Amino acid sequence: MAKKRIHQIAKELDIASADVLFHAQELGIEVKTASSGLTEEEIELVKLAIFPEVEDKKITEEIEIEPEKIENQITEKEIPNIEIVEVTKNSTPSTIASILKMESTQVVADLMSLGIMKGIDTPLDDSEIEKILEKYNLMPELIDEIVVVRGNIIEIESFDDKPEQLQLRAPIITVMGHVDHGKTSLLDYIRNEKVAAGEAGGITQHVGAYKVDIGETGVTFIDTPGHEAFTQMRARGATVTDIVVLVVAADDGVMPQTIEAINHAKAANVPIVVAINKCDLPDANPTKIKADLTKYGIVTEDLGGDVQAVEVSAIKGTGVDDLLETLSLVAEIEELKANYNADASGYIVESRMEVGRGNVATVIVKRGTLKQGDFLYAGQAFCRVKSMFDHTNTQKKTVEPGTPIDLIGWDESPIAGDQFVVVKNQKLAKAKAEENKIKLKTFDNSSFSVESRMSDMMKLLQEGELTTINVILKADTNGTVEAIKDGITKLANDDVKIQVVHAAVGGVVLSDVDLASATNSLIIGFNVRPDSQARNMAQSKGIDIRTYNIIYELLDDIAEAVLGQMTIKTEEAVIGMVEVKTTFRAPKVGVVAGSIVTEGKVELNSKARLLRAGVVIYEGTIVSLRRFKDNVQVVNEGLECGIGLSDYKDIKEGDSIEILGEVEV
Repeated sequence: MAKKRIHQIAKELDIASADVLFHAQELGIEVKTASSGLTEEEIELVKLAIFPEVEDKKITEEIEIEPEKIENQITEKEIPNIEIVEVTKNSTPSTIASILKMESTQVVADLMSLGIMKGIDTPLDDSEIEKILEKYNLMPELIDEIVVVRGNIIEIESFDDKPEQLQLRAPIITVMGHVDHGKTSLLDYIRNEKVAAGEAGGITQHVGAYKVDIGETGVTFIDTPGHEAFTQMRARGATVTDIVVLVVAADDGVMPQTIEAINHAKAANVPIVVAINKCDLPDANPTKIKADLTKYGIVTEDLGGDVQAVEVSAIKGTGVDDLLETLSLVAEIEELKANYNADASGYIVESRMEVGRGNVATVIVKRGTLKQGDFLYAGQAFCRVKSMFDHTNTQKKTVEPGTPIDLIGWDESPIAGDQFVVVKNQKLAKAKAEENKIKLKTFDNSSFSVESRMSDMMKLLQEGELTTINVILKADTNGTVEAIKDGITKLANDDVKIQVVHAAVGGVVLSDVDLASATNSLIIGFNVRPDSQARNMAQSKGIDIRTYNIIYELLDDIAEAVLGQMTIKTEEAVIGMVEVKTTFRAPKVGVVAGSIVTEGKVELNSKARLLRAGVVIYEGTIVSLRRFKDNVQVVNEGLECGIGLSDYKDIKEGDSIEILGEVEV
C-alpha cells in the first residue's frame, strides 16, 4: 500500500511537520522524521487526533456532499509539487546552500528565523535539515555520510601461504610513551648508539626503524616521536607492529601520551609489554605505576592480569636484559612467521628527500625476501631498488622478513603507512602506481586544485562568517608533514578555524610564497628554510615565514595565533645569505667555504645555519672570516670571502649559509 510522507500531510493540513510527527508517535505509529510515511488509515487516525471536532463534523456531512463539490475541494486544496532531494546526514549550512544554489549566509539567516543558531560549517541534525528544506518546498532523502580514508581507496594486497612455507621471522616492536619518559634512551642503550644528543629539544623528530641482533631472528624496533603532535606517527607504528613496548617513567606516571599509546596499541590489537623506566631514581614508585595502568585496562601479571611489566633504567642499563628476554618470550608465544621464498611486500615507515640519494624510504619487509634490482610500487610511487642500506649505513643485497631497510630508487616519495609490493617488471610497477594515482585523484589533498580551495576560503572570508588562519606547511620529511598538520588542526576552536592550504616535503620556495599571497596564508617551515628568492618575495609581499626546529615552539606560536595573541618578540632572523662556490682546507680552521655574500652581510662569531637543498643540516657559529689573506669582522653583500664553521667539515659546493642576528618579529 502506498504511503504518504509526513511532510506532505503537514502541507495539506497547513501545520508544522513536527505536529504531525508528534501525534503519529503518540498514537504508537513507528515514525522518526518528516520523511517517514503513513498509510491512509494512519493518516485518518492522525487527522482525528489533531482535529477531533472537524473530523466528527466531516463524518456526519460526508453523505450530503455532492460529487462536484468533492472535485472542487480537491482542486482548491491541490497538493503542492514537492521535490525530493538527497542530502547527506550531518550536512552543514554551506552544503545546503550549494544544493539550493544560494549564498551560505542566506541559509544561516533562514535557520535563525526558524530559531536554529548555526555557523556556516556547523553540522545540522536531521530535523534541522528537514526544517530548512521545508521552507523551500523540498523534502530531504537523508543518506548516510560516507567517510573515505586512504585505506578504502588503495586495496591492501593479501597473500595465502601454506604452513610448510612459513619460517620464524623477527618481531617488529614499537616503543611508545610520553615525552621525556626515556623511549629514545632505552633504544640507545639497546643499540649501543647515541642519537638522543642530536635531537633538537631532546625529543625524537623522525620515525626510525632499527634491527638488533637478539635471539634467533633478531628484533626490529620502530622508534616513534614522543610528543603528542606526532599521534599520527604512533598510530602508523602500531599498525605495522607485532608488540608494543609502553615506556612509563617510574617517577612521573601515566600521562596523556601514555594513554594515547595504550589506545593505539589496543586499536591495532597487539600485545603490550610495559617498561617502567627510571627505576634507579629515589622517588621511583613502580607499584603506583602498575596501579594507575589498571584504570586503562592494562593489568600486569603480579596484579592478576596478563600484561608483562619490567622495571628498567635506560641510563644504567638495569633490567634491559630482562626486557629483551620478555620480548623474545612474547614473540615466541605469538608465533610470528613469514614466507621467505616469495616476492617481498611490507610497509613504508618513513620517506624523505636526501641530497645525493634522491627519494629515500625506510620500509619494513613483512613477507618475502627483498633483493637489489627488484621492482615495486607503494601507493602512487614506484621504485627500482638501486641500493639498500640498513640503519648503520651498511649496503645490503637481500633483506629478509621483519627487517627494516632504506630503499633508494623511487620516482617520488611514497606515503608513510602505504603497503609496498614487489612485481615482475618496471612496466607493471609503473602501471600499478598510476592506477593508484588515478584512484587517489579525488581523495588526496595534494591533488585538489589551489584555485578551488582558494575560491572556497576567500568566499567565506568575504562573507565575514568565518575567521580562518590559513597555513602553508613545509617540512623535511613526509611523516613530519602529516604529524604537524594533524597537530595544528587540533588547535582550532569554535571561533577560529585552521586551514592547511598546502603541505609538502622540502624547503620554502617561490611557489609557496605565491600561494601564500593568494590565500593570505602563514608559511611554517619545520627543519627547512626559504631560499633567497622566496625570502625576498615574502618580504616584498608582507608574507610571514616562520621556521622552527622544536615542535613545542611551533605549536605554541600557532596556539597564540588562534587566540589572537601572537605578539612581537625578539628572535633570531636572517641578516645575510652566503652561497658556497668551493671548499678548501686551512690550518687550525679545517674546511673553509669559499663563498660569495648574496644578501645582507656576514659577521664574525655570528650564528649560522648550513643548508643543503633547503634543508638545515648544521647549526653553529662562524669562527673564521677572511677576505683574501686578511681576517675581517664583516663582509658585505656582493663580496667574496672564506668562512669557517665551528666543529663542522662537511661543507659542499652549492650549499647555502644563513647568517643569523637578533631582530624584532
